[in-house]
Amino acid sequence: MTGDRYPEADALAQRGHWDDATRRVILDRVYNVPDFRHFDDHARATLEALCARVIPQDHRPPARRVPIAPWIDERCDSTDIGGTRFDDMPDERMAWGLGLRGLDETALILRSASFVELDATGQDAVLLAVRAGQPAGRIWREMPAGRWWIHIALQAICGIYYSHPTAWDEIGFGGPAYPRGYTALNFGAPEPWEAEEVSG
Repeated sequence: MTGDRYPEADALAQRGHWDDATRRVILDRVYNVPDFRHFDDHARATLEALCARVIPQDHRPPARRVPIAPWIDERCDSTDIGGTRFDDMPDERMAWGLGLRGLDETALILRSASFVELDATGQDAVLLAVRAGQPAGRIWREMPAGRWWIHIALQAICGIYYSHPTAWDEIGFGGPAYPRGYTALNFGAPEPWEAEEVSG
């Protein structure tokens, strides 16, 4: 995610074209990021390190980085939980807690340090073991690591990231077209309000 393929992109500039409900939801994502309430400091640091490995944002100044971990924390602190889950998985809140502890346990076994203390190469080694479904550690016997990786970690991290206008700008998505609608109906054709891609 280096380079700017859509340097003129600014999805938020289109907010005047959104209906009130859409505008409220999107602006909340940008300006009303929740405080951490669910995870303790160590789990929070582990979650933030995980998010930074899945979707690195070092190429952006801190003020332009998409906050991901606070929204996961809010989901885990909420009484609203997903209506579906795999029969071999705990609910999402418990799965996050187990998964973050599992990352630490695997990191300690593989590299003799917590997940947060590892460099990028060490963190990636832990995540590759989790993705393969064969990480070291007792915690991963309580739930399938590969399922946690795909259906808990990646689904939440990527879903939160790509629901944010900064990510939309990165991929050239001009934002919601409601209520004005989409007009460019040909495959791959940009809408008149969307930025043009700069090839490099």
